[in-house]
This record gives sequence, structure tokens and C-alpha cells, in this order.
Amino acid sequence: MYQHKSLLILLIFATITLLNIQIASCFSWHSSWELWDLELNGAGFLDEVSAWSATSLTKAGIKYYLCGNTYLMGGYGVLGGTKNQYFQRTYEGLPPHNQLNLSYVVYPLDSWDGHGVDDHYRVYVDEYTQIGWRFSWSTAYGVKTCGDSSRPDYPPVLAISTFVHSGSSMTIRFISMLDQGSTDESLAIRDVKMQFVNVTTPQYSLCGRSTANAPLPGWPCEGCDSSHQFQNVSTSGTCFECSASCASCSATETSCTSCYSGKYLDGSACNQCASSCATCEKSANYCLTCQPGLFMTSSNACYSTCAYPLYATESDGRSYCNTPCSQGEFAMWDSSCSSTCPKELNATISNGYQVCTFPCSLTPVNL
Repeated sequence: MYQHKSLLILLIFATITLLNIQIASCFSWHSSWELWDLELNGAGFLDEVSAWSATSLTKAGIKYYLCGNTYLMGGYGVLGGTKNQYFQRTYEGLPPHNQLNLSYVVYPLDSWDGHGVDDHYRVYVDEYTQIGWRFSWSTAYGVKTCGDSSRPDYPPVLAISTFVHSGSSMTIRFISMLDQGSTDESLAIRDVKMQFVNVTTPQYSLCGRSTANAPLPGWPCEGCDSSHQFQNVSTSGTCFECSASCASCSATETSCTSCYSGKYLDGSACNQCASSCATCEKSANYCLTCQPGLFMTSSNACYSTCAYPLYATESDGRSYCNTPCSQGEFAMWDSSCSSTCPKELNATISNGYQVCTFPCSLTPVNL
């Protein structure tokens, strides 16, 4: 009985130890190569931020700020001192990789003065320091996010970075390079996402996307995640969805630059192709491909049959009506060719080709 109790106590202790290790990790693996941190809200965020250390805090142990209903690491009144104050976290047990893809949302709160006094932030990953944006609260795009109520903030920005990295452990720092106290201007971070990938040429890079379509003071992301998105302000890096009628667009959601199959581009609008066309361009009846069972001709029209003396052919899996004659010649009733039609025959266009036809029906008439 004593042995059983001892084993039970050991099992309980081991379970508690494992649970403590899991809770202390305060991040989540979303796949074997993707790690997320500072993504939760409420008590979950407090668990996450507890694993980060800070150089100087205004209030002991308080590393977070509640911005409306959103929890942030750092922010108004959190970091003490000025310049080179930072939050730091070390991750271990990383999967094999040669490049880190890092994204996070940065909140530049209150009186950031941009280039004037070099207000900016930095991100450090294992001896390499990446310089972030120099935001300015006084731009026309300033909005009130949170923090000091007397001035607007530059809107939050999604930062997308890459780092050359291959170790099984990694230390990240988010560094404030602001020159005033955190009740005057402050840096805040959340939604940290790390992808550990293997690429042919690992590299360092930084671009961003404004959460409020505000042009970035440098390094906006050039493209969007989907060809069905557009950047309304080209220097903002902010992407919006095109309308359902466009395959791709620019400037506005309805300014189409390409169309889905079955439609053609007319200026900046996508119009429906004729029912006989599978795809078309220039106009509804200028077919590039035909609906199944129909025949294409040289005039880019689609027909259900090839009228004699035209004949059907196949090429690249498509059906065509062809003429036995060279360009400019008329096809005769017996498949011969002529530069002109004899006077007893009519010069007509059949399925887009020149043919000579009899003025009367070829169907026998029973008297």
C-alpha cells in the first residue's frame, strides 16, 4: 500500500511539473514550424507576457497595457527610462530551418516625432538588429488609438520581417529608441508570429502593412497575399479585397485589371462573354475558346457545325472549322477553290469563311 501511495505522489508531482512547464512556455505551436506568441487577450495574454523580461518598468512586474479591449506588451506608462529599453524572450527547441519569418503588430502610441528626433524602434534576433519605422503622430493619418488622450497616434502596423537564422534557440528583443518617457510616447507589441522555414537563399528583409491604410514612412510591402486584393494607397502596404466581378483590380475594388473565365475586360469592367464562348476578349462575341461541342473559326466565333465545304479539325484538344482554300479564296461546292465566284453562284460568308453557294436549295424537290 505504501508503494502505491508513493507511486501516486510521484505521478501527481510529475503531472504538476509538466503542467507548469507547459504554462510557463506561454506560447503555442500552430504547426511543427509555426510559433505564435502574445496573441491572446485577458488572462491568457498575461500568461504570455509574463515569459518576457524587460529592462526597466515604471511599475514593478507590469509589462502590459490595456488599449481599449486589446492587451499589449508595453505601451502607455509601462517601460521606464528612455532609449534602448526593451522586452526580451528566448525560445528553445526550434525545428531545423535557415530563415525566420517574423511578423508582429507594432503600436506607436502618442507623441512619436519620426525623423525629427529619430523616434523609432528596433528588433534584435541573435546578434542581428533590424531598424524599424520612424513614425510621426502629427501626420494627416494620425488617429486616436489609446494612450494619452491629448494627441492622436500613428495607426498600428503589421510588420513582416525575415532573418537569416538556423539555431535551435533564439532570443528576440523589441527595443524602444524613443527619447521621452512612456507616458509621453511609447512602443507596444502584440500578435508575434514566427515561421521557421528552409529556403534556397535566406535573407534579411522588412516590409509592413498599415492597419488603417496610412502610407508607411518606409518599406511598405509591395504585394498582397492574393491577386484578388489591391492597395488603395500604393505606399501603405494595406490590402483590400477586389469586388467579386474582378479577378484582380487596382485603385478601387471595382477597377478591374483582369477578369475570371467567361468574362472579358472592357476598360475597367468585366463583362459576360457570349453563351457560345468559354473565354473571350475585346467583345462578348470574340471567342478565345468555345463551349464544349462547338467549333471555332478564324473569325473567333463558335458554331455548332461546320457547314460544307468547310471541314472540322482538332488541335490542342479544341475543335475548329477550316476552309480548304487559301486566304482570300472562295471555297466551291466541290471543295475546289476560286479567286471569284462564277456568276451563277453567290459569294457569301459561312462560319466566317468565303464560300460560293448556289442560289437555290440543294434539297431535291419531288414533283
